[in-house]
Amino acid sequence: MYSAYKKLTAQDIGQVPFNAYKQYNFDSSSFSSSSLEIYTTTWSSASIYSFSTGALDGVYPPADTANSLRYFQLDHIFYKDWKLSLNERLGHIHYLKHKRELHKDSKIVSIPNGLCGGRIKPSTFNLYLSGSGFSEYNLIDDSYGNLYISGSNLSDYNTDIRANILKIGPEKGFKKYDLNVINDEFEAGLFYRRGKKRINIINSLTKESIIDDSYFFNLLNYKNITLSPQPLIKGTFSGIDFNGVDSGIDIENDEKFHFNPGDDFTISLWANISQSSTETSYLISKSTTQTVIPSTYSHRNAPTTTSTPGSNQTKDVPSSPQFPFEIYSTGNNVYFSRSDGNNTFIISSSLSTGSMQHITCRVTSSQLEIFINGVGSGISGSETFERDTQNKANVYIGSKGGNENFLSGSLSQINIYDTALTDVQVLNHYNSSNSSPYVGNIFYESGIATLTHPGYYSNPIENIKFQGTHLIYENEYQCTLEEHEFNYTLNTSARKNKNLTCQDIAPFATGSNFKPYVTTVGLYNEEGEMLVVGKLGQPTRMSDETDTTIIIRWDK
Repeated sequence: MYSAYKKLTAQDIGQVPFNAYKQYNFDSSSFSSSSLEIYTTTWSSASIYSFSTGALDGVYPPADTANSLRYFQLDHIFYKDWKLSLNERLGHIHYLKHKRELHKDSKIVSIPNGLCGGRIKPSTFNLYLSGSGFSEYNLIDDSYGNLYISGSNLSDYNTDIRANILKIGPEKGFKKYDLNVINDEFEAGLFYRRGKKRINIINSLTKESIIDDSYFFNLLNYKNITLSPQPLIKGTFSGIDFNGVDSGIDIENDEKFHFNPGDDFTISLWANISQSSTETSYLISKSTTQTVIPSTYSHRNAPTTTSTPGSNQTKDVPSSPQFPFEIYSTGNNVYFSRSDGNNTFIISSSLSTGSMQHITCRVTSSQLEIFINGVGSGISGSETFERDTQNKANVYIGSKGGNENFLSGSLSQINIYDTALTDVQVLNHYNSSNSSPYVGNIFYESGIATLTHPGYYSNPIENIKFQGTHLIYENEYQCTLEEHEFNYTLNTSARKNKNLTCQDIAPFATGSNFKPYVTTVGLYNEEGEMLVVGKLGQPTRMSDETDTTIIIRWDK
């Protein structure tokens, strides 16, 4: 053989970075050995500062403190106020496609950095749920950070956040189940010890304003309601309890809710109604009452004065006779009506009381329809209104105009869409309980996956598959052989006597036309140690007219 040694300069060397994707497949028996961690976490009303000494959820000594702390960490890093504080949350967020919803319980899958690399490749995550007593589900990601059941058609749900103009879960309602814990910022250190139970405080909101769960940040005014867990078809969700006397929720008039003749829209909610066969309770309506600021008049030609006590204060007054929607129940019948002030269209359907029922009221192509638990029941002919149905009334939930027909019962997962859901979407929204196909999230850059849907978080995890993204550098070396180089060989087949002791070259290997073939290229360090060796796919003959450049690429 013959060797040509070339010293490479900086101009001969180049590096090109690229991402390589490595497939991983783990079953439950290999989670621990692969450093995959699975945590089941639960929110607690106890102060995190009291975990080491105080009771957690009434248990003393504290129960599973570490997992409860992980819930606070998960909430703080990924979920808490994420729609308002996008820059403070970790991971990429697609505002219109991403959905983050954290309930009282969740399951966390933690993947070590050595496996996920730079990040988990989107659309490659696969998580299989199984176990005795549980249904089996194969969860995949949608490349936007949402997990859903494989085989689901996402178009069979309405996932357009711009269409969901009102959404009241309430998603964070579970944090109000227990309001009798001293907060950190106000009373702690003054009258009570941080984490100590307050006295004579119940889990009610007498008068509180908060924003809803939609992307429109509607301001909700809660009055004398309580919050409690409610069992729906797919798990336990937060619910709103109405006392039937003076409780309710009102939302200021907004043109989003001005549904006129020809406009399509859908209202859906879960309701547990408790009333007699003759009583009428209003679930949700935009009629009867509006809020105004009355004018303060002075004598003729004099300027208006604001010195009168109570001037420029809001006041509830009767609204115009037309209304875009009213949904109410009498006995075990539910009614859906619209009016232009002269003509009123109303349809009804039977309803079971005493348990949570899913009610959907839809207007499509000027036709009213009611769905009970995903099944159409009660349909009208086309509306023939003579004028608009919009008004300036507030939206009232749990009462008629905030002053009569108060609801006795519970509501959950209240949604208004400014589009008509299809029959399939109505059924799927019922089956999912919270009108969403998503059951959790995956945070690609952090290597964290979560199961947050109350109907799925408790299922055992059997298998996890994903592709990790690993940055690899391609090294390129250019070895140039000039035309006069590499024209001699020490291969024994080119000697007169084909043995190692004979140094005489055969005549055919001594002429000017003799050009050996290159079969192997090696890279050495300055100490002469071989670092890389590469074999050519086939022997290559050197040119006797031009220089020959051999390009060597290898990854690390």
